[in-house]
Amino acid sequence: MRISIEDDKKIAIFYIEKNMISEDVDELEEKINSIRESNISSLIFDFSNVEYMCSSALGLIASTLRFASENNGSIYFSSLSKQLESLFESIKFLSIVNVTKTSQEALNIIRG
Repeated sequence: MRISIEDDKKIAIFYIEKNMISEDVDELEEKINSIRESNISSLIFDFSNVEYMCSSALGLIASTLRFASENNGSIYFSSLSKQLESLFESIKFLSIVNVTKTSQEALNIIRG
């Protein structure tokens, strides 16, 4: 997993490139906490090659969605597999985030 900061530190792209299991949650939480402490207003989660996320990772993403919403930020999910899209739909994430095919598409939308 890696993070890219764009546009003078206003947009963070989380590249989550493998299934998220319990052992990976600490790394995700560390990266998310570093973003919370900055002035980033928009988040993009790129889920390339992800088909599964454990409940701890889902809870962490849910708290991030709440944080962004409280700070008038925008959130995009991109590169969703069918399995992940179905999971996110069932827990209602897709009703509160924007979905794009690629992180570049989300970046272009945010930039206007």
